[in-house]
Amino acid sequence: MQLPRPPRVADDAKDFGGGSADTLGHGLPMQQNGKKTPVEELQDIPTWEVFYEKYVRQNKPVVLRGHAQGQQAFKLWTDTYLANKWGSRVINAEKNKTEERGGQTIEMPLKNFLKQMYDPTLQGQLYAIIDFDSDGPAKRDFQLSQPLNCKEIAPQALTLWLSSGGTSSVLHADDAENFLMLLDGTKHVMLVHQDEAQKAYAHISKVGSTSPVHQESVDLVAFPAFANISWLYGELNAGDTLYIPHTYWHQVKSFNRNVAANLWWGHKSADWRWWDPSNSQEYDTTRFGQKSFPKFEGLKGKSPEKAKCTELPPQHNLNQIRFVDEGAWKQYIMRKRQKASRRSEL
Repeated sequence: MQLPRPPRVADDAKDFGGGSADTLGHGLPMQQNGKKTPVEELQDIPTWEVFYEKYVRQNKPVVLRGHAQGQQAFKLWTDTYLANKWGSRVINAEKNKTEERGGQTIEMPLKNFLKQMYDPTLQGQLYAIIDFDSDGPAKRDFQLSQPLNCKEIAPQALTLWLSSGGTSSVLHADDAENFLMLLDGTKHVMLVHQDEAQKAYAHISKVGSTSPVHQESVDLVAFPAFANISWLYGELNAGDTLYIPHTYWHQVKSFNRNVAANLWWGHKSADWRWWDPSNSQEYDTTRFGQKSFPKFEGLKGKSPEKAKCTELPPQHNLNQIRFVDEGAWKQYIMRKRQKASRRSEL
């Protein structure tokens, strides 16, 4: 009997099925499947040089314990502060804490959200994801702290993730370097190497750069390879920062009042040397791990052994630094590559 098409699988996909409901992990959450090992943790914040050479260039996630405590937002961003600063701002709150890309949202002022998110009758609902890229007062509460305190770092986005806990994201990948800074609560994070993308069935997902496997109930009949996925486990507490490398897959669960800010960023003189957003024969989140496709480490290994860091003034904040959005950043990368290619032909 033919297996019905799972809901998150692309309409023309055929590469699913063949598994068994008797497989260990079937019907359990993602973070109870596969083979996990702990992510590395650092108690002391590294310099840019150490961080770049050992983690960014080596494509290695790491938890920086206590790193986010240095942000003004860590001290200031209580519910009262958020309501006073941005209470009248109308946001789109997700109605389901178990993420569905394209799921239902509801518009409301932030001050209303801050009251309703604790309502016991709304358990399982209300998750705010707020874009602060162009919000001066919000950006003044953050800085590019060590190891990112470099003029060559280009911030792309600053996003607030806010809930009373109980949220569960889809497994997904972002094409930017990422600092996830936890200001309150606890998060459990599943980190999956780019070359495990086939076991995550990224190539048959309806939504790009996401896995069609349900994060809270893994169907090992439809997705049997997921049972053998290898991943890193990280636990964040208030004040910790997680570095998630470019394109590294991640799935995040939150507990208690949960306030996090994620900063997507790139490096002006390093990124373009390894990454070509327009070359799908070399960079494609859905194809990493295929036998005929380049290994991600080999690709990122094309970046320079060292990357320049001109230190920023100690008292700067993100409102003083130009943000470059995702589209503009990709254009910058491609222009740099084209100029370098022309020079090599001379």
